[in-house]
Amino acid sequence: MLQTDLYSFSYKKGSLVPSCKRCGGQNFYKNGKNKEGIIRYRCRNCNFRFVWTSDLPKRKFFSSVIGFAVEIYTSLRMAVSLRGVTDIVKKAFGVFVSYETIRQWVLTTKKPISRREIAKATTWHADETYIKIKGNGYWLWIVYDKIGVLAWHISKKRKIKDAKIVLKKALEVAGTKPAKIITDGLKQYCYAINKIIRWNWRVQKEKHIVSSGIGRNWFIERLNREVKRRIKYFSTFQSYRGAKAFFGLWFYHYNQFKSSHDS
Repeated sequence: MLQTDLYSFSYKKGSLVPSCKRCGGQNFYKNGKNKEGIIRYRCRNCNFRFVWTSDLPKRKFFSSVIGFAVEIYTSLRMAVSLRGVTDIVKKAFGVFVSYETIRQWVLTTKKPISRREIAKATTWHADETYIKIKGNGYWLWIVYDKIGVLAWHISKKRKIKDAKIVLKKALEVAGTKPAKIITDGLKQYCYAINKIIRWNWRVQKEKHIVSSGIGRNWFIERLNREVKRRIKYFSTFQSYRGAKAFFGLWFYHYNQFKSSHDS
């Protein structure tokens, strides 16, 4: 009889170790491979053969461990670095996972902001905030409405093309033009709105509201403070790809958290 239960495992001495489903013992030896090339084991105690593998393809760790680590790293309620997540996983599961492994998990589990099912014209708040990647300055552009984050974009400079990119993404997600757009005094927004939203100059003068500081743009200023609070513990991202993966997950969870509290 071949045992293929994905959860017949235990944690021991910092690594994942298979355990026999029949007797629970860990006294076993390798007994060839199956048709998929996965190692089979035979228990010395009860002579039971079994296959031990993760429930994810080509992974050593189970999805529950990976999901736990990624959720902690992108949590809205706490700010934990990759090395901090390593310590938490070790205490929770008794296994050692390097911070580089956790970083790779984050890179492969990033989630895009999905298109709105019900398109409604809402007021958009657009702003950009300063972040660091490998010690160099970058700009994180965010378009936000009362439902959550519509779109975001990372750029090295604040150019018209970057403002156009984030507004185009927001329009694709929202599915309809906004009722109003509130931005700070950055002139790039004015040109980008003209090219992407395509209001005529009379409508744009009425619907594009410039409000610097707290003022009418306090929604997104508050979000920017949350972003700053979350990333201050590791001060700089190690790569552009890592920053994109983090914010892809973080804004996804932010929208989920906000929708659950608003409903």
